[in-house]
Amino acid sequence: MIDILCVEKDFIAAYVIEKQIERLGYRMVGKVETGEAAIEQAMILKPDLVLMDLKLDGELNAIEVVKYLTSDYMIPVILTTAIQDTDLRERAMELELVEYLNKPIQLSPLRQMVEKIYPNVKLKRILLVEDDYIISMLLEKQIRKMGYEVASKVESGEKAIEKTKEEKPDLILMDIELAGDIDGIETVRQIRKFSDVPVIYLTGNANEKTREIAVSTNPDGFLVKPVDMDVLKQHVRQIVEKDPVQ
Repeated sequence: MIDILCVEKDFIAAYVIEKQIERLGYRMVGKVETGEAAIEQAMILKPDLVLMDLKLDGELNAIEVVKYLTSDYMIPVILTTAIQDTDLRERAMELELVEYLNKPIQLSPLRQMVEKIYPNVKLKRILLVEDDYIISMLLEKQIRKMGYEVASKVESGEKAIEKTKEEKPDLILMDIELAGDIDGIETVRQIRKFSDVPVIYLTGNANEKTREIAVSTNPDGFLVKPVDMDVLKQHVRQIVEKDPVQ
């Protein structure tokens, strides 16, 4: 788990960043608005990373704060800004342990930047294919709670195929009965033409015929709805972490 301190004076921007951090499976341990508060909270919270706006209120500017954080506490900093201030950016990038992202912060660039800083804690990414909104939300919450990233949430087989090609997830949770022209089993059959990504089927229809057809696509698991979250957790960890089910 990566602990992140956010230094952002704009309330809306801070809210969006917090949601992005949560979606990636990281943890925001604090939100402050000034450089002085950032240094103070860094001493108390000891975050793994500081995500900081380049334009700060207060007596200290971002460059001064970065020097404190990186030299005194060895905390990496990702500077963010919507303003293309070339001079400030060049000065910041001369410092060690500093990276840079443009606003608005996008999910993929943020993930890539964090993984660049901490390559050994790369999160496993799960594609969620489920056309029931409530079930999808519950599964998404559970996946994040387990410390994994939801690569994407889609409702149809067609979108699942597209996202598998784009996102290259570590695992797919696949509902069998989907909206669209193809069901989950046919979706996996088509995915198998270009990827051997692990798949766990989810279904409310547990009859033997459905199971036999699903097994023909070589899935890595088969769970009946309503899904027991503890059982799901065991199966997911067995597959993506290569750990035996306890």
